[in-house]
Amino acid sequence: MRRLPHLLALAAALSVGAADASPAQTARPAARPTPDTAALRQALARALGGDFRIVRHELSQGLPERGGTFWLVHARPTRSGNFQLQYRYGYVDRARPNDPLYTHVQHESYVRVGERGCWRRREGVDVCLGDTIILPFVLDEYRGHTFTLAFRSPHAAGPPGPEPLPRDLVPAADSIPNPAAAHLRYLGTHTYVMLHRARGGTVVHNAIFEARAPGRFNLGVTARYPGITPGAGSPSNSVPVIVVPRGQPVTVLLANESVTSADSVHRFSSHTGNQYLTTHLLLQPGDRVSLEYGRATTRGRDPDARPLAPSIARFPFDPNLRERFNAWVADYLPGGRIR
Repeated sequence: MRRLPHLLALAAALSVGAADASPAQTARPAARPTPDTAALRQALARALGGDFRIVRHELSQGLPERGGTFWLVHARPTRSGNFQLQYRYGYVDRARPNDPLYTHVQHESYVRVGERGCWRRREGVDVCLGDTIILPFVLDEYRGHTFTLAFRSPHAAGPPGPEPLPRDLVPAADSIPNPAAAHLRYLGTHTYVMLHRARGGTVVHNAIFEARAPGRFNLGVTARYPGITPGAGSPSNSVPVIVVPRGQPVTVLLANESVTSADSVHRFSSHTGNQYLTTHLLLQPGDRVSLEYGRATTRGRDPDARPLAPSIARFPFDPNLRERFNAWVADYLPGGRIR
């Protein structure tokens, strides 16, 4: 009982301390300052010169796929060819501000530009003349961004004919309904085996389609197993497809870049890469695409490589904006934003 007054005094002191806490102790951290995109645009425009024209730019934060602040620049090429884009900034180490792991970071990417009306998929290019490409730049708290663009080689046109089909293609059977036939022709299936060292292997089943006419929808392809009534599939497992008229300008997102983080003092560097991928397929009439719809792995015995017939379903067009980097292109898809 003698200790009770001391306990009461201690409780009173704690309550007074809590009441007297300053706002700085309880307030949330201050918001990061808004980057000066006007200065960034001037620096980037100088680097792009007459090869690309900036048509718009915007900031993106809080993307489900990846955090941080990105500056998204929509650029339109003015000539065809292969270009190398680099940008660099000083590294900020929040964990070790007095002894940062790196001094600077450099991002490098290639932009392949074809002639107007080119075959994007067939020629292996990112955009055609008239298209717009979204270039993502990391900002966060980094400062001192510098940009360079170099012309590497002229555009080499791809083959004029259609994309080749697999030699062992199993032609499409009339018994396979295709609800998307008005826009996407089903050509058949292709099955291949990836053998394992210790016997066995993985069998992969693919369905081959060819774009026919403009439209947009989600396509679901699932395996039809013998003795089991095929289902309609699920929209969550479907692929968003957009077929645009040949030569129609589109907006695409830069897909890949390499990243080098370096310490110029201690001569140390690490290398990684970023992929800014979306889930939708962008096609023109005549383009062909292969979609995997089933795979099975067996161990200790020969795999069953017999083809499985696919079940094809069509759903309303819906590229989930929380998947990958779909949100960055949602407002610029052919046909307008989804939601």
